[in-house]
Amino acid sequence: MSQLDNVMSAQKDLEESVSKKMGELEAQIQSAGPAKDTVAKVAEEFRTFRELIFAMLGLLRKQIAECTRVADGLETRTRRKALLFTGFAEADKEDCRALVMDVLCKKLALPDITPSSIKTCHRLGTSGKGSARSRPILVRFSSVDCRSAVWKAKSALKGSAVTVKEFLTRTRQIVFSRARLHFGMTSCWTQDGTIVVRSPDGARRKISSLEELNLLVAKFPKKAVESAPVTGSKPGIGVRKN
Repeated sequence: MSQLDNVMSAQKDLEESVSKKMGELEAQIQSAGPAKDTVAKVAEEFRTFRELIFAMLGLLRKQIAECTRVADGLETRTRRKALLFTGFAEADKEDCRALVMDVLCKKLALPDITPSSIKTCHRLGTSGKGSARSRPILVRFSSVDCRSAVWKAKSALKGSAVTVKEFLTRTRQIVFSRARLHFGMTSCWTQDGTIVVRSPDGARRKISSLEELNLLVAKFPKKAVESAPVTGSKPGIGVRKN
Protein backbone atom coordinates (compact mmCIF):
# COMPACT_ATOMS: atom_id res chain seq x y z
CA MET A 1 0.00 0.00 0.00
CA SER A 2 1.37 3.45 -0.93
CA GLN A 3 1.85 6.33 1.50
CA LEU A 4 -1.11 8.17 -0.05
CA ASP A 5 -3.28 5.09 0.47
CA ASN A 6 -2.18 5.02 4.11
CA VAL A 7 -3.05 8.70 4.55
CA MET A 8 -6.46 8.23 2.95
CA SER A 9 -7.16 5.19 5.12
CA ALA A 10 -6.13 7.07 8.27
CA GLN A 11 -8.30 10.03 7.27
CA LYS A 12 -11.29 7.73 6.74
CA ASP A 13 -10.77 6.09 10.12
CA LEU A 14 -10.56 9.54 11.74
CA GLU A 15 -13.83 10.62 10.17
CA GLU A 16 -15.60 7.47 11.34
CA SER A 17 -14.16 7.79 14.86
CA VAL A 18 -15.13 11.48 15.20
CA SER A 19 -18.62 10.78 13.83
CA LYS A 20 -19.14 7.90 16.26
CA LYS A 21 -17.95 9.85 19.30
CA MET A 22 -20.07 12.87 18.41
CA GLY A 23 -23.10 10.67 17.95
CA GLU A 24 -22.59 9.15 21.39
CA LEU A 25 -22.09 12.57 23.00
CA GLU A 26 -25.16 14.02 21.29
CA ALA A 27 -27.25 11.09 22.52
CA GLN A 28 -26.03 11.69 26.09
CA ILE A 29 -26.90 15.40 25.91
CA GLN A 30 -30.37 14.74 24.56
CA SER A 31 -31.08 12.12 27.24
CA ALA A 32 -30.08 14.43 30.10
CA GLY A 33 -33.03 15.31 32.30
CA PRO A 34 -32.51 18.37 34.57
CA ALA A 35 -31.21 21.81 33.72
CA LYS A 36 -32.84 21.92 30.28
CA ASP A 37 -31.59 25.45 29.56
CA THR A 38 -28.00 24.41 30.19
CA VAL A 39 -28.42 21.27 28.14
CA ALA A 40 -29.89 23.27 25.24
CA LYS A 41 -26.92 25.66 25.31
CA VAL A 42 -24.42 22.81 25.40
CA ALA A 43 -26.29 21.06 22.59
CA GLU A 44 -26.11 24.19 20.44
CA GLU A 45 -22.38 24.57 21.10
CA PHE A 46 -21.92 20.93 20.28
CA ARG A 47 -23.69 21.31 16.91
CA THR A 48 -21.47 24.28 16.07
CA PHE A 49 -18.37 22.32 17.04
CA ARG A 50 -19.52 19.31 15.02
CA GLU A 51 -20.05 21.44 11.90
CA LEU A 52 -16.56 22.88 12.31
CA ILE A 53 -14.99 19.41 12.68
CA PHE A 54 -16.76 18.04 9.62
CA ALA A 55 -15.81 21.11 7.60
CA MET A 56 -12.17 20.50 8.53
CA LEU A 57 -12.45 16.81 7.62
CA GLY A 58 -14.07 17.74 4.30
CA LEU A 59 -11.21 20.13 3.53
CA LEU A 60 -8.70 17.41 4.45
CA ARG A 61 -10.48 14.98 2.14
CA LYS A 62 -10.28 17.45 -0.74
CA GLN A 63 -6.59 18.08 -0.09
CA ILE A 64 -5.84 14.35 -0.07
CA ALA A 65 -7.82 13.89 -3.31
CA GLU A 66 -5.88 16.73 -4.95
CA CYS A 67 -2.53 15.31 -3.78
CA THR A 68 -3.56 11.90 -5.12
CA ARG A 69 -4.55 13.43 -8.46
CA VAL A 70 -1.25 15.30 -8.79
CA ALA A 71 0.80 12.25 -7.77
CA ASP A 72 -1.07 10.06 -10.25
CA GLY A 73 -0.46 12.60 -13.01
CA LEU A 74 3.26 12.71 -12.24
CA GLU A 75 3.48 8.91 -12.18
CA THR A 76 1.63 8.73 -15.50
CA ARG A 77 4.15 11.15 -16.97
CA THR A 78 7.05 8.91 -15.90
CA ARG A 79 5.41 6.09 -17.89
CA ARG A 80 5.03 7.99 -21.16
CA LYS A 81 7.87 5.98 -22.78
CA ALA A 82 6.66 2.58 -21.52
CA LEU A 83 4.41 -0.15 -22.93
CA LEU A 84 3.33 -3.58 -21.71
CA PHE A 85 3.66 -6.64 -23.94
CA THR A 86 1.55 -9.68 -23.02
CA GLY A 87 1.22 -13.13 -24.54
CA PHE A 88 4.84 -14.30 -24.33
CA ALA A 89 5.23 -17.74 -22.75
CA GLU A 90 7.50 -17.55 -19.73
CA ALA A 91 10.68 -19.65 -19.51
CA ASP A 92 13.36 -20.12 -16.84
CA LYS A 93 16.08 -18.62 -19.01
CA GLU A 94 14.81 -16.07 -21.49
CA ASP A 95 15.90 -12.91 -23.23
CA CYS A 96 12.96 -10.52 -22.96
CA ARG A 97 14.61 -7.94 -25.19
CA ALA A 98 15.09 -10.55 -27.95
CA LEU A 99 11.45 -11.64 -27.65
CA VAL A 100 10.19 -8.09 -28.00
CA MET A 101 12.61 -7.20 -30.81
CA ASP A 102 11.44 -10.24 -32.78
CA VAL A 103 7.87 -8.94 -32.65
CA LEU A 104 8.85 -5.36 -33.45
CA CYS A 105 10.88 -6.34 -36.51
CA LYS A 106 8.93 -9.28 -37.92
CA LYS A 107 5.30 -8.60 -37.00
CA LEU A 108 5.19 -4.82 -36.70
CA ALA A 109 7.73 -4.16 -39.45
CA LEU A 110 9.59 -1.41 -37.59
CA PRO A 111 13.16 -1.55 -38.91
CA ASP A 112 14.04 1.77 -37.30
CA ILE A 113 13.50 0.27 -33.85
CA THR A 114 16.79 -1.32 -32.76
CA PRO A 115 17.92 -2.96 -29.49
CA SER A 116 19.35 0.41 -28.47
CA SER A 117 15.84 1.87 -28.79
CA ILE A 118 14.84 -0.16 -25.73
CA LYS A 119 16.12 1.30 -22.48
CA THR A 120 14.87 -1.44 -20.14
CA CYS A 121 12.95 -4.67 -20.75
CA HIS A 122 11.84 -7.16 -18.08
CA ARG A 123 8.95 -9.17 -16.72
CA LEU A 124 6.60 -7.24 -14.45
CA GLY A 125 6.01 -8.55 -10.95
CA THR A 126 7.41 -11.54 -9.09
CA SER A 127 7.64 -15.00 -10.57
CA GLY A 128 4.99 -17.45 -9.43
CA LYS A 129 5.97 -21.06 -9.93
CA GLY A 130 3.20 -23.21 -11.31
CA SER A 131 1.18 -20.25 -12.54
CA ALA A 132 -0.50 -20.87 -15.89
CA ARG A 133 -0.51 -17.16 -16.63
CA SER A 134 2.72 -15.61 -17.84
CA ARG A 135 3.70 -12.17 -16.58
CA PRO A 136 3.65 -9.19 -18.97
CA ILE A 137 6.89 -7.70 -20.23
CA LEU A 138 7.47 -4.05 -19.40
CA VAL A 139 9.38 -2.17 -22.10
CA ARG A 140 10.73 1.33 -21.58
CA PHE A 141 11.83 2.91 -24.84
CA SER A 142 14.60 5.45 -25.21
CA SER A 143 12.24 8.09 -26.57
CA VAL A 144 8.56 8.96 -26.82
CA ASP A 145 8.82 8.74 -30.63
CA CYS A 146 9.88 5.08 -30.46
CA ARG A 147 7.07 4.29 -28.10
CA SER A 148 4.54 6.10 -30.32
CA ALA A 149 5.73 4.24 -33.42
CA VAL A 150 5.14 0.89 -31.70
CA TRP A 151 1.77 1.99 -30.34
CA LYS A 152 0.56 3.11 -33.78
CA ALA A 153 1.73 -0.10 -35.47
CA LYS A 154 0.31 -2.53 -32.93
CA SER A 155 -2.86 -3.19 -34.93
CA ALA A 156 -0.70 -5.58 -36.97
CA LEU A 157 -0.75 -7.91 -33.95
CA LYS A 158 -4.48 -8.50 -34.31
CA GLY A 159 -5.18 -12.22 -34.27
CA SER A 160 -1.89 -13.12 -32.60
CA ALA A 161 -1.26 -14.11 -29.00
CA VAL A 162 0.81 -10.98 -28.35
CA THR A 163 -0.89 -7.74 -27.35
CA VAL A 164 0.42 -4.29 -26.48
CA LYS A 165 -1.10 -2.18 -23.72
CA GLU A 166 -0.34 1.10 -22.04
CA PHE A 167 1.39 0.93 -18.66
CA LEU A 168 -1.37 2.55 -16.60
CA THR A 169 -1.01 3.58 -12.97
CA ARG A 170 -2.88 1.53 -10.38
CA THR A 171 -5.52 4.25 -10.03
CA ARG A 172 -6.12 4.56 -13.77
CA GLN A 173 -6.18 0.80 -14.24
CA ILE A 174 -9.01 0.62 -11.67
CA VAL A 175 -10.87 3.44 -13.45
CA PHE A 176 -10.35 1.74 -16.83
CA SER A 177 -11.63 -1.63 -15.57
CA ARG A 178 -14.73 -0.10 -13.98
CA ALA A 179 -15.44 1.99 -17.06
CA ARG A 180 -15.37 -1.12 -19.26
CA LEU A 181 -17.72 -2.92 -16.88
CA HIS A 182 -20.25 -0.10 -17.12
CA PHE A 183 -19.91 1.17 -20.69
CA GLY A 184 -18.61 -1.98 -22.38
CA MET A 185 -15.14 -3.05 -23.46
CA THR A 186 -15.43 -1.66 -26.98
CA SER A 187 -16.57 1.77 -25.73
CA CYS A 188 -13.48 2.35 -23.59
CA TRP A 189 -9.82 2.59 -24.57
CA THR A 190 -6.68 4.40 -23.45
CA GLN A 191 -4.70 7.14 -25.11
CA ASP A 192 -1.41 8.41 -23.67
CA GLY A 193 -2.37 7.24 -20.18
CA THR A 194 -5.85 8.76 -20.31
CA ILE A 195 -9.05 6.70 -20.37
CA VAL A 196 -11.37 7.57 -23.26
CA VAL A 197 -15.04 6.66 -22.91
CA ARG A 198 -17.53 6.81 -25.76
CA SER A 199 -20.80 7.59 -23.99
CA PRO A 200 -24.27 6.64 -25.32
CA ASP A 201 -24.69 10.12 -26.81
CA GLY A 202 -21.71 9.43 -29.12
CA ALA A 203 -19.32 11.86 -27.40
CA ARG A 204 -15.81 10.84 -26.44
CA ARG A 205 -14.93 11.86 -22.93
CA LYS A 206 -11.45 11.73 -21.38
CA ILE A 207 -11.24 10.77 -17.72
CA SER A 208 -8.46 9.83 -15.31
CA SER A 209 -10.12 9.51 -11.89
CA LEU A 210 -12.93 7.65 -10.16
CA GLU A 211 -14.65 10.97 -9.45
CA GLU A 212 -14.86 11.73 -13.17
CA LEU A 213 -16.06 8.19 -13.90
CA ASN A 214 -18.73 8.40 -11.20
CA LEU A 215 -20.09 11.58 -12.79
CA LEU A 216 -20.33 9.78 -16.16
CA VAL A 217 -21.99 6.74 -14.59
CA ALA A 218 -24.54 8.99 -12.88
CA LYS A 219 -25.26 10.77 -16.17
CA PHE A 220 -25.44 7.55 -18.19
CA PRO A 221 -26.83 4.75 -15.97
CA LYS A 222 -26.66 1.12 -17.02
CA LYS A 223 -30.07 1.13 -18.73
CA ALA A 224 -29.11 4.10 -20.89
CA VAL A 225 -25.87 2.39 -21.88
CA GLU A 226 -27.59 -0.90 -22.76
CA SER A 227 -30.23 0.82 -24.89
CA ALA A 228 -27.73 3.01 -26.77
CA PRO A 229 -27.50 2.26 -30.53
CA VAL A 230 -24.33 0.67 -31.85
CA THR A 231 -22.82 2.80 -34.61
CA GLY A 232 -19.50 2.58 -36.45
CA SER A 233 -16.46 0.52 -35.68
CA LYS A 234 -15.15 0.42 -32.15
CA PRO A 235 -11.56 0.23 -30.98
CA GLY A 236 -10.42 -2.69 -28.91
CA ILE A 237 -8.93 -2.57 -25.46
CA GLY A 238 -6.24 0.03 -25.20
CA VAL A 239 -6.40 0.89 -28.92
CA ARG A 240 -5.98 4.47 -29.96
CA LYS A 241 -8.72 5.69 -32.26
CA ASN A 242 -7.74 8.58 -34.48
